[in-house]
Amino acid sequence: MKNHTKIRTWLLICSLTLLLHACSTPFMASKDDFEVVDRTKPASAPWKFTRTPDLSLTATSQYLVTATQLALEAQATQAAQATATAEVFAIQSTATALARESAIMAYEHFDPFDQNTLNWRVGVEDNPYWQGSTNIEDGFYIWEITAVKETFFTWSDFTPIYDIEDFDVALRVRRVQGEPHQACFGLLFRQSASGIDGGTYILSVCDNGYFKVLYYEVENGLDVLQDWTPTEALHSGEWNLLEISARGEDFTIYINHLQVLTFKDSRLPSGKISILIDHFSETPSLIAFDFFALQQQ
Repeated sequence: MKNHTKIRTWLLICSLTLLLHACSTPFMASKDDFEVVDRTKPASAPWKFTRTPDLSLTATSQYLVTATQLALEAQATQAAQATATAEVFAIQSTATALARESAIMAYEHFDPFDQNTLNWRVGVEDNPYWQGSTNIEDGFYIWEITAVKETFFTWSDFTPIYDIEDFDVALRVRRVQGEPHQACFGLLFRQSASGIDGGTYILSVCDNGYFKVLYYEVENGLDVLQDWTPTEALHSGEWNLLEISARGEDFTIYINHLQVLTFKDSRLPSGKISILIDHFSETPSLIAFDFFALQQQ
């Protein structure tokens, strides 16, 4: 009969030996000792776990510098594009103006005021309203008002034709002396053959940046079709080109190639055209006209 007590003692000693060996091994392994495998990839290409590093101060600074540089470059690009666009518009505007003035010079009646071939009003002036003179000299039609007795408006007729229906008219004018809001200029159009008492349309322009359009007849007085209206088209103290286009009861007004007004009125189907001086103060002034042009339609 075997001695089972000895066997149990031997087994107990072996178990204790194995337990002591296991306890001598560290309980937790380092994180770096593990290899994490992506099971969606082939076993031959394992992926090891790595910690994402924190963004360093140097990297942050570089990021900010790059972002700032990109923003500055974007602003510079926008500024360059805006400048280029403005230059294109300026070139187009200049080309349009040159083409328009070439067309005006080809009108049926174009007077550069080299001499008084169209019998404009000239000579010494001394009337109940003002003193001065009107002259054509050196290629300009000049109105010089040396003394004002009472505020007034006065005019000089285009005499070759008195019954003008549809037309395009152009006048280049400059205020040389006088207050910009008081020494004004413009055109009378479709003026009655009997004179302004019978009726006329009036365009009055002041190069402080305002214009107005009126209808006048002695029976009913002034009718304001467009009260004083500001426009950036006017150039103070410089040459200004005024244009009126009339087709039946439809009228369009341009200042320096810019359309500033359209209106309808059927009271006068035809009439004269005159150059206008519209004076609102007692301050002396000088107004010069560069050319007058008229095309009947």
